[in-house]
Amino acid sequence: MANNVRFLRGGCRCYIEALVRHLENRYSVSTKYRTHWSGYLLALLIMAGALGVRLLIAPVEAGLQYITFFPAVTLSVLLSGFRIGLFATILGALLATCIFTPPYYALSWATLEKSFWSNLVFIFDGTLVSLAIDAMRRYRLLMSAKLNQALDVSSAVESNNRHLRQILEHLPINLILLDRQGNVAEVNQTTLQRIGRDRDAVIGKAFVDLSCWTYDPRIHGKIQLALQLVQQGLNQRFDVAMSVGGRMLPVDFQLKPVYAENGEITGYLAAGVDISARKQAEIILLRHKTCIDTAHDGFWITDMDGYILDVNQSYAYMSGYTEVELVGMHISAVEANEDAADIKAHLAKILAQGHDMFETRHRRKDGHVYDVEVSVNFNGETRELFAFFRDITERKQNLAKLRIAAVTFDSPDGIMVTDTTGIILQVNRAFQEITGYSAEEVIGKRPSLLGSGRHDKTFYKEMWTQLQTTGYWSGEIWDRRKNGQIYPKCLTITAVKDDRGTVSEYVATFGDITERKRVEEEIRNLAFYDDLTKLPNRRLLQDRIEHALLAAARNGQYGALLFLDMDKFKLLNDTLGHHHGDIMLVEVANRLKFSVREADSVARIGGDEFVLLLEKVGESINEASQKAALVAEKIRAALAVPYHILNHVHHSTPSIGVRLFGADDNSVEDLLKHADAAMYEAKNGGRNQVRFFDPDLQKVLESRAAMEADLRRALDAGQLQLYYQPQCDVERRVIGVEALIRWLHPERGLIPPLEFIPIAEESSLILDIGCWVLNTACRQLAEWQKQPSMRHLQVAINVSAHQFNTHDFIKSVQTAISAHGVDATALKLELTETVIVNDVEAVKAKMLVLKALGVKLSLDDFGTGYSSLAYLKQLPLDQLKIDRSFVRDIATDPSDEVMVKAIIDMANNFHLQVIAEGVETGEQLNFLKLHGCEAFQGYLFGRPVPASDLNFMVEGGNVR
Repeated sequence: MANNVRFLRGGCRCYIEALVRHLENRYSVSTKYRTHWSGYLLALLIMAGALGVRLLIAPVEAGLQYITFFPAVTLSVLLSGFRIGLFATILGALLATCIFTPPYYALSWATLEKSFWSNLVFIFDGTLVSLAIDAMRRYRLLMSAKLNQALDVSSAVESNNRHLRQILEHLPINLILLDRQGNVAEVNQTTLQRIGRDRDAVIGKAFVDLSCWTYDPRIHGKIQLALQLVQQGLNQRFDVAMSVGGRMLPVDFQLKPVYAENGEITGYLAAGVDISARKQAEIILLRHKTCIDTAHDGFWITDMDGYILDVNQSYAYMSGYTEVELVGMHISAVEANEDAADIKAHLAKILAQGHDMFETRHRRKDGHVYDVEVSVNFNGETRELFAFFRDITERKQNLAKLRIAAVTFDSPDGIMVTDTTGIILQVNRAFQEITGYSAEEVIGKRPSLLGSGRHDKTFYKEMWTQLQTTGYWSGEIWDRRKNGQIYPKCLTITAVKDDRGTVSEYVATFGDITERKRVEEEIRNLAFYDDLTKLPNRRLLQDRIEHALLAAARNGQYGALLFLDMDKFKLLNDTLGHHHGDIMLVEVANRLKFSVREADSVARIGGDEFVLLLEKVGESINEASQKAALVAEKIRAALAVPYHILNHVHHSTPSIGVRLFGADDNSVEDLLKHADAAMYEAKNGGRNQVRFFDPDLQKVLESRAAMEADLRRALDAGQLQLYYQPQCDVERRVIGVEALIRWLHPERGLIPPLEFIPIAEESSLILDIGCWVLNTACRQLAEWQKQPSMRHLQVAINVSAHQFNTHDFIKSVQTAISAHGVDATALKLELTETVIVNDVEAVKAKMLVLKALGVKLSLDDFGTGYSSLAYLKQLPLDQLKIDRSFVRDIATDPSDEVMVKAIIDMANNFHLQVIAEGVETGEQLNFLKLHGCEAFQGYLFGRPVPASDLNFMVEGGNVR
């Protein structure tokens, strides 16, 4: 059947080739010339022949002229193409008109007009026929050319396939084509030769069941898994062992799907490569690699330029880098003794002589430098350098230690050198002075000569075990002098190693610590600290209180003593036991330490009673009481947090008594008694209380607490108001106002800021109040900017240090400006000097952001704080405000005059505006104007008033 198909295909091909050549000769070559003259001549002959036949058949009167010439036109087109056919059509029309139109055999206008429509139809039909036949003719030529080309391509493909088949058959690769079920569909000759089977025995068998595979379930499972995955379109690769000629051959197989043109998997191709040589090379390479990696010495291979090509694990460990990091690195990255030029010269030397051995220093990844001994050889065949490294840092250090020991042998510490068996080889002068033995008396003896008998054999055994393990021992030991006196000494023993790393000697250094031991014993006997909490006990506390009283007398500052007792502590001890109570006391001690300053003292004086000593808490008794109360409240809150003791949660609170002390107090016992009494008052008051020893101060604190509670309610109840005090220029024109807060208490009436602002500062209410002031002032400023007579005003707002230092202060200013739509250049923030003294750079950065918004910045109460000229130079200020304390006595106090003049001159030098507050008399105003002050604020110009009253002051143009 196949032979018949090939025969028919060959016969068809020969026939088609002959037909194509015939058509090319007939229609391609001849037509080229026939369209010039022979075509037209042939058309004339055909037309003449047709006319002759027509006249022979019938007389001219019979007509039928168009039937006569139409076949002639068709034949002309077939033989010569469209243009000849068109020529024949026109010629036929003329002949029909001339011969067959009466009068016959005559051509005139009359005959043309008479036959016009019939000629027109004939010409139209002839043209259509010419076009159609010419198109079919051209299509036939095109199809013939394509058929010829297809036959050529088919022949080339068949030739290439035969060539490719021969290549694949003898390619030294196992090629197996599988069908979709995993059965062998085709196999190359190489595979058949290797497995010793003929083609018929293999074709159709399952790939996994071929007899060439080792009978191993793991191999069969590997092949089966690969077939399952490749059926999903996933390329697979696996190594298997094939039985070839009685021996097992490792083969690397790749299994890939074969796709049809529509993308459907039609089968799979398995290609296997003999990797036995590669496996053998890998084994040899692995052996060499294992030998090098297990070597204690480091090893690397570099090229001739000094770039690392390979490295072993020992050197990677030695250098601190990973092997991956080292490969590709230049040796200059780890070489510590030589620079790039030295390394290049050294490499040239090694290449010239073929080998070298030397010592150098390498640098670890962490920067640590260590000593190495290097042995390097150059392999001329591979053009590579092979180097071994040995870390000799320890050896170098031991040598250095010996050199140092030689230098320090005459130190004030005793030094003794022994051999490895413990025989004394050498001692220094200090040894002889401390022990009382001369060198001659101890050399050749053992150190046991100095033993005191206080240490048992276990002690010395542990000492020598550590010494032999680490090469070092240090500790305290008791020895006996020659006179029999037992004394303590601090002893250090170091093992000295030779070049081979073997211990050769031991060096012992020691010092007499008799005096130190005496002092330590005395300190321990003092027992200043509580054993449980490690806090100072009553004795140390009393000592510190005495020092605090002396300090208070010197510096005039008040201190505070806080006596506290834990509520319900006895209940905890009685129910859960003293162990739980001890755990709680330790936790209380820790919380107390974290609640006070480092300079403050926390002591436990017994049971659950603790005392806190606070020094320098205020210059006045009011200030001291306020700060002490804050600390007490902080401690009360910290100690009220539940205690998690083992598996129990215990709730306890402290009762705290406070006793302030100052320069007039001098009795430690009285202070403790008073604080204790105040603590019991707190307990009697309901526990979890803070009580001051002084009843009057207690009333003040209670009043402040009540005011703080009222102030919290006032903010929500709308009791706070803003008043505005005018700021005027030299012409008494109102140029701005300062927003001042007022508290209209429903019971106490108008409360001045000096009474409630300090409370707000201490309780953090100042943040909420400051935000309220900022938004209220901006809202009022927006209203004024809508009024022609008020839009020129600037509004100054006081900003506390606490508010300014919050992380979102800038955002709050931006929000207020944006929310109320005010012109930011009309907003001025007055900052106190306490704002800028902590972190000038941070303050400056925040001020620059405010300046970028357009906000003006004024330094309030200048001259009363801690600012310096350096701050004024750095900070982007717009204005200085002279404090009222300087303005008040400006006419009577020469020092105030000098201060005010200096502030004005300094502000002018720094190009800052100056405004004076507290101006109440014409004399003060004249002095300020005379010396260059251009803005003023005070009762002389007007008191703080509500916003509604300010309109009348401004509309007049100036203030009288």
